[in-house]
Amino acid sequence: MQPIVIYIIGLLVLAVCAFLLIKRQRDAGAKFQSEIANQEKQIAELEQASSQKQEEIARIAQKYESAANDLKASIHYAERIQRAVIPHDTEFKSLFPDCFIYFAPRDIVSGDFYTCASSPNCKIAIVADCTGHGVPGGLLSMLGMSALKDLLSKQNITTDFNPGEILDSLRKFVLTSLAEADESDDTTVSDGMDITLCVFDNNMTQIRYATANHTIYVARNGEINKLKGSRMPIGRHPRQETPFESFTYDLQPGDMVYLCSDGIQDQFGSPANIKFTTKRLAAMLQNHCNKDTQTQYADISKVVDEWKVGREQFDDQTLIGIRI
Repeated sequence: MQPIVIYIIGLLVLAVCAFLLIKRQRDAGAKFQSEIANQEKQIAELEQASSQKQEEIARIAQKYESAANDLKASIHYAERIQRAVIPHDTEFKSLFPDCFIYFAPRDIVSGDFYTCASSPNCKIAIVADCTGHGVPGGLLSMLGMSALKDLLSKQNITTDFNPGEILDSLRKFVLTSLAEADESDDTTVSDGMDITLCVFDNNMTQIRYATANHTIYVARNGEINKLKGSRMPIGRHPRQETPFESFTYDLQPGDMVYLCSDGIQDQFGSPANIKFTTKRLAAMLQNHCNKDTQTQYADISKVVDEWKVGREQFDDQTLIGIRI
């Protein structure tokens, strides 16, 4: 009997061990399934959170895209208004038939502007460069154009007209207008503009001019002459009480008179990434001054484009050439 008892006990031990092993495996399997279920739940929660976050990001992106489109549409509308105020080429050429106008804003709206006017005795050409570019420069340019139109309408423009007095009045207007902005937000606005104002007699034999930080270039017989002017801006300046000077310069048939902002000479370019400079500007004008005005426009545009290739435009650029 003893061997049978031992055998039975052995079977019982094996049965108990098998039961415990199976139970342990079942418990481990259940725990594993539970962990998988928890992980799947966490993954589902993360996916839901991610989906919600993506939807939130998409809503925010759509909101900003809509705001950007509205802003861009507003700026384009501002461009249309500015373009309506700046004279069309045909209007400018009705006073100066043999001329070209290179006008290249850096942004959609421009801090540069040009305009023209006439009286029974004279023709006027103006190029101005307001502080900044884009929307701020564009707003200041609108202020300047409006003020100039008003000032010129009140003047009796004759051959002895004093353009320096117009710049004095324009400076007074700008300082007064910007002083009101200072009072409204406790800041100091030092903006203003540089400008050239040229008065041509109807026979185009002489110009009376005044400048604020601008240079007039006159090409004659292949040589470039730089006409002196006042070295102070329309705006705040240590010499803001000093009147702008008026000058007279006699013209000859075939001369080219160039009015410009500082945008071209300040443009960075070339492999050395240096400014174009006034020296290169004068040399460029000298190289092309004997060509007809439309060829000058095409060739000068090409020179400027090739100079700045691969680089952003630094500032608004304006250059007007008038053949006498």
